[in-house]
Amino acid sequence: MLPFRLSGGRRRGCRMFRMGVIVAVLASLATGGVASAQPRDEFNELSASTPWQVVDGVETREFTLKGKVIVQQERIGGKVSTMTEDRSGRGAVMCVLETYVMLLAANEVCQINDDETRSSLMSAISRIGEFAERNSIEPITRREIVSRAESAGEQALEAATADSHLAQLKQQCTGPQGFGEAFLQLRKMGVSKLFKEQVDDLLSVERPAVMGPCR
Repeated sequence: MLPFRLSGGRRRGCRMFRMGVIVAVLASLATGGVASAQPRDEFNELSASTPWQVVDGVETREFTLKGKVIVQQERIGGKVSTMTEDRSGRGAVMCVLETYVMLLAANEVCQINDDETRSSLMSAISRIGEFAERNSIEPITRREIVSRAESAGEQALEAATADSHLAQLKQQCTGPQGFGEAFLQLRKMGVSKLFKEQVDDLLSVERPAVMGPCR
């Protein structure tokens, strides 16, 4: 689902539809790169100073980063697993990024050729990339995010061909709830203003850029 903060008919009109092949290819597109020190230092400081507690025989701990991003960790056999949750009320930055990149890939893979929507998406992705470079817990750069977004369509098409999913791909592109229809609805709402307003709201609170929750 595309996390639009709209209501009524506009919310229903901009629902996005999953394309399994593209989603799988894009799963890694919102990670990697080089980030600023502040969020990472905050994470390391709180991680080092938060004591472990034993719950049902498992070591756990929880702490809160700036902007109401919750970090939950478990340690089993010396191996630490980490989960993060954005409770800022603005949405998880990296989930929105992944959704935008999915739309960008669909525009190419489905041969929609919507230049206006593509331009608006790239602008939004670049802004999110700048935010992520400042705020990600894991290292990442705006340049890397933009570069990966630009190549997403080609990667998705290659994956679909390799996995013999072209028939499924075409159905998701052209069906009654496919990406073609989704882009039509976006154009009706005015993509430039729509994505700008979304990103303005998304990035209005400085906080670590995390993936979840993905609504």
